[in-house]
Amino acid sequence: MWRQIFELILQRKKFVLTTHTNPDCDALGSELALAETLKKLGKQVDILNSDAVPPAYRFLDKQPRGYIRRFSPKKHRRLVEQAEAIIVLDASGGWERVGAVGEVCRTSQAVKVCIDHHPDSVEFADIAIVDTSAAATAELVYDLLKTLEAPITPFIAQALYAAIITDTGNFRFPKTRPQTHQIAAHLIQAGASPSYIYRQIYEQYPLGRVRLKGHLLNSIQLTANGQIAYYSLSRELMKTYGVNASDLDGFAALGQEVQGVRVTVFCVENSRNRVKVSLRSDGSIAINGIAAALEGGGHPSAAGATVNGTLEEVLQDVVSRVKTLLEPPDG
Repeated sequence: MWRQIFELILQRKKFVLTTHTNPDCDALGSELALAETLKKLGKQVDILNSDAVPPAYRFLDKQPRGYIRRFSPKKHRRLVEQAEAIIVLDASGGWERVGAVGEVCRTSQAVKVCIDHHPDSVEFADIAIVDTSAAATAELVYDLLKTLEAPITPFIAQALYAAIITDTGNFRFPKTRPQTHQIAAHLIQAGASPSYIYRQIYEQYPLGRVRLKGHLLNSIQLTANGQIAYYSLSRELMKTYGVNASDLDGFAALGQEVQGVRVTVFCVENSRNRVKVSLRSDGSIAINGIAAALEGGGHPSAAGATVNGTLEEVLQDVVSRVKTLLEPPDG
C-alpha cells in the first residue's frame, strides 16, 4: 500500500507536512515521527500548521528540534510553493480542514499526499492512504516507517506512543485492536516511557482547566431516557476560567462517563454565531452521519463540525438530530 509514497520519498527532496486546525496529539505525533524520519533520510522537511501546538503536547517537540511552526503567509508561503511534496496527516476532507496553510497548499505544484484514518473525502490528494480500521493515524505512520526500514528512535517512539494513547483514550475506545497494543509494545521497547508521557499529557493541567471540568460535569443534562448527554461552553465562561480552545481536549467525552448514555453532544462557542460541535458515541450508534450533514466529519463514534448559529440554537438542533437517530423506524 505504501509503494507510491515510498517512491515519492526516494525521489523528492523538499517536504512540507501539515494537519488539521486545532491539532490533536495524533496529528502532531504523526507529523513529528515522519519529519524526524525524513530528516534522517537527508530530506528538507518543514511542519507548517495553521494553529499552535496545545500546551499539553509541547513536550513532544522540545528544542533543539523544534520542527513545528505556526503558519504565517508572510514567512512561510515560499516554503510551501517550493515544496516538492506536501503530506497532510490526520486530515482528510479537503483543504478547508487544514486552515490557512491549506489555501497555499491548494495552489502548490507539489505532489499532495494524505495519510489518515478518518472516512472523509480525499479528492484533494494525488496519493491517499486511508485506513479506517486503524485506531490512529500514528499506526499508519508506524507502518510507513517499517516499510522504509527506518529506525524507531526514542524521539519517534515517544511521538507515536503519545499519538496512539490519546486517539484511543488510553486503549479504551472501540477501534483499539490487537495490532494497536503490538505497536505500543514495540514503541515502549524503542524508548517511549508510558508514565512520563501520561503525566505530561494528563497531569499537568492549569488550575483553570481543572475547575472548568468540574463546572462542565455539573452542567451535564440528559434526555431521551438518559441516552443522550449534552452540555455547552460559552466564550464568556472560557474567559472566566482563563482557558482557550487548546485546553478543551477530552471534554467532549465527559458525558460518556454517565451510566446509560449512548451519545454525548458538546458545543463550544468559537466566535459570535459560530459553534464547534463535538459528538461522541459508545459505539452502538454511528454519529458521523450527523457531522457530515453539518458539513463536518469523523468516525462513527467520534465526529464533529463547525456550525453557524447561536450556542443554544446549535445545541438544541444537534440534540434533536441525535434523538431522531435513537428513535425506532416507523413500521
